[in-house]
Amino acid sequence: MLLNFHARAVLAATTGAALIGLAPIGIRLSELGPQATNFWRFAFALPILALWDFRRPMPSGRDLTWLVLAGVLFGLELSLWAAALELTTIANATLLANMTPVFAALFSWVLFKERLKPLALAGGAVALLGAVTLALARAQAGHGHPGWLGDALGFSAAFGYAGYLLIVRSQGTRVGVGAVMFWASFAAMAYTFGLSLTIEDALLPHTWRGWAILVGLGLVVQVGGQGLIAYGVARLPIVVSTVLLWVQPLAAAGLSWTLFGEALGPMALAGAALVLGGIYFVQRTRQ
Repeated sequence: MLLNFHARAVLAATTGAALIGLAPIGIRLSELGPQATNFWRFAFALPILALWDFRRPMPSGRDLTWLVLAGVLFGLELSLWAAALELTTIANATLLANMTPVFAALFSWVLFKERLKPLALAGGAVALLGAVTLALARAQAGHGHPGWLGDALGFSAAFGYAGYLLIVRSQGTRVGVGAVMFWASFAAMAYTFGLSLTIEDALLPHTWRGWAILVGLGLVVQVGGQGLIAYGVARLPIVVSTVLLWVQPLAAAGLSWTLFGEALGPMALAGAALVLGGIYFVQRTRQ
């Protein structure tokens, strides 16, 4: 029997989130530095995104400016998150970078005068408590100061992605999802290219395996994962989609545990639960 409309949306969002969870694994396994790896992720995705958008008219100058800014913020988020992966566990970096809804709610309150309900404030406080608990758990495990720096970078990444999502929210209905994804990805590619030239030595992998990882990040993660998420999230209540997107950090944590031995102790698990619970309550008040 064919899946109904709701079930297809749930399957798409869940599958997309799982695919996105492969991103930190690809960065860890890449032969290149994290910034150059991000550049190739966008570069391999861009031709497919161009085919998606080629029939639509060129956005106006004002819209294009906002889309480029969105891409720069997306590139900034990925660069901070990728740097965090070098300094802390995959689980910590990914969970902290996924605190975006907390900051999106804060930005919406400041910029769009959206009223913050008490439950949203409580959810934000719980998520922040979870972030602190995650950082303390890593320090307690004996990883030292670099872990704190990596956790801080992962936490900062959520700011950039929150700004990106707010611009997408305002521009998506004006220019279409295809235009948003193409122009934002183009700007993010340019940003990560300049960053990789500035701070990293190599821009080309040495083996076919290295190229395969980069192609996989572009096609499987950027196009497949983000595309499925865009399809599913647009058709589901925001609370449902929030819970489904938890598959991303959970998949990343599970894979990092299996591949790199980055086990989560009881304190880290408690911190992760607080982060996810806080995000859920923030999103629940904004549905």
